[in-house]
Amino acid sequence: MKNNLINDINSYINYLNSKGLSVSVHGKTISGLIENNIHKNSYCTFIKTRDEAWKRCVKCQQKVLKAYNNDYLFGMCHAGVEEYVFYVDDKTFISISGYGIDKEKAVERINRLSYEYHFDKSELLTVYEQGLIHKKENMSELKMLVKPLCHMLSLLQIMIGDIQALESKSKIFDSILAFVQNNIMQDITVRSIADACACSESTVSHLFKEYTNQPVKKYINELRIKQAEKLLLTTNLPINNISLLCGFADTNYFSTAFKKRFGLSPAKFRAKNSL
Repeated sequence: MKNNLINDINSYINYLNSKGLSVSVHGKTISGLIENNIHKNSYCTFIKTRDEAWKRCVKCQQKVLKAYNNDYLFGMCHAGVEEYVFYVDDKTFISISGYGIDKEKAVERINRLSYEYHFDKSELLTVYEQGLIHKKENMSELKMLVKPLCHMLSLLQIMIGDIQALESKSKIFDSILAFVQNNIMQDITVRSIADACACSESTVSHLFKEYTNQPVKKYINELRIKQAEKLLLTTNLPINNISLLCGFADTNYFSTAFKKRFGLSPAKFRAKNSL
């Protein structure tokens, strides 16, 4: 039953994302939901290309947990992105992110971000303008959409609490996915994953097959292609830049992999969807 609930939660998050929201779940007991543990809007994807900037994002999440209340919060992170936060309890919260409402305040943070982490300021501003939503949500409508997710996550917390032997392999796979997401720009191999997560290469391969029904390399390529798709649709960054930002060191390989997935080269895909 727990696995069915996890599948339903992930499906509902995908549904909310299809409605134009950028939903992620954060906290201490999110086993099985790790794929939805990161902000996936194009601006946050861009910020994650600097490891130190991403580590600061993780610290911000801890501050959000400490600000726990029974309603919701709306605020801006260190990178200038605004988000709605709904608390499940004092251990878990839901983020609806990807908003750029207060541009004046955001520009101050973008200036600091570009200086501290050596971003190209003009690129940051471009992705901010093109990759974020610049109007607030209707709160009554947003609450109606998010509250069912809060209740499902609360039920999951109860079920996990009742299952003392929370599967060790599930925890290992969560750490494996977290490593992949955190290092998507790097040259990731089964060996590097195994070393980082203190397990064998065969364990990494086996768990990927069990949980994603995909080999490791295929999963990583799919994740990179998804990030590239988002950047192509929401920014006008050069394709060479997008290739590097998504972990493709070889632009030609990126173009080949992208065309295999979408039937169009990155340039033609962008041109077709910008009409």
